[in-house]
Amino acid sequence: MGARSDEDEGTSDGTTVAPTVARMMGDLSPRARDLALQGIAAARTAEEGEFGYLGGLVNMRALDAGDGDLALAVDMTPPALNRYGYVHGGMLFTLADYAMGATARRLVGEDARAVTLEAKANYLTNVTEGGVIARCTALHQTTRLVMLETRIVDAATDDLMMIVTGTYYIVPRETDDADGNG
Repeated sequence: MGARSDEDEGTSDGTTVAPTVARMMGDLSPRARDLALQGIAAARTAEEGEFGYLGGLVNMRALDAGDGDLALAVDMTPPALNRYGYVHGGMLFTLADYAMGATARRLVGEDARAVTLEAKANYLTNVTEGGVIARCTALHQTTRLVMLETRIVDAATDDLMMIVTGTYYIVPRETDDADGNG
């Protein structure tokens, strides 16, 4: 079977992707076209990476924290900004949630799941461009609970922007019995 081009790709309604996308993109302003291209890149990232579509919109990536704690970084792209040009508070909270979820998964291992019980955010300052880094640390862990803290800082200045604490409930995964039934 030969290689397929974008022109060969079909959609669920039977139309061809490339002409449809080109027509749609042609109707957009340059800024809107840039956002659409970021959306397409994010869709690719969602299929390949661990941070999903939203993480792809802001180029979310794990950093080596060097101390065993987890750090995530994002770029402040237009989809992350609110109408005033600042990073949307929900985007900052989402970054903290990703960092805490990833940290909780590392702490509980393969035999359990960690689900959010509660989270509290303190917004201290904001940025309009550049990047931010979320560093998550475990504060306390029992057999059923994990308490975490994420500090979000400006990547350029290391200024503290936000502190989020969260509590996660540890749920054991069901194991298969000898017959393979869950």
